[in-house]
Amino acid sequence: MVSSWRRVEDNAIPARAKITGAYVNSALAKTEAYLAGFDEAVVLNEDGQVAEGSAENIFIVRQGTLITPPVTANILEGITRGTVITLARDLGILVEERPVDRTELYVAEEVFLCGTAGLSPVVEIDRRKIGTGKPGPIFLRLQELYENVVREKVEKYWGWCTPVYSSPSP
Repeated sequence: MVSSWRRVEDNAIPARAKITGAYVNSALAKTEAYLAGFDEAVVLNEDGQVAEGSAENIFIVRQGTLITPPVTANILEGITRGTVITLARDLGILVEERPVDRTELYVAEEVFLCGTAGLSPVVEIDRRKIGTGKPGPIFLRLQELYENVVREKVEKYWGWCTPVYSSPSP
């Protein structure tokens, strides 16, 4: 759902800084969504434009173009967001970083969120079905590539991955 809570302005608590106190804003939005029967909140900035999810970056697809709010929209400059943008361009998908109006969420062919846990499709916002009501083709392509990249199955991106080894037992 689109939350009634707004993203805190950059001059108050910068979202790109991942400051602990800023998580109160996200918690309020997430709690509001949960209590209203939704899984997640979409937060608008003070200009009334889409910023991000409560703790994830957001992408929409319109006419085959992948669109995400710019970093100037009071969003976290997420590592996964940057990864998705790069992977999309590598797949030949046109990417635009620009302001996104709330109503664009309702007419988008696809919407998805991304963050540390990966990519998550959004199939409904404010009880309005997005596209076909199922994960769309651009999301599915990006999700498959992303999952293969993080599991070191795509040699081109091996430099992005740092192996983590378990320590020997004492």
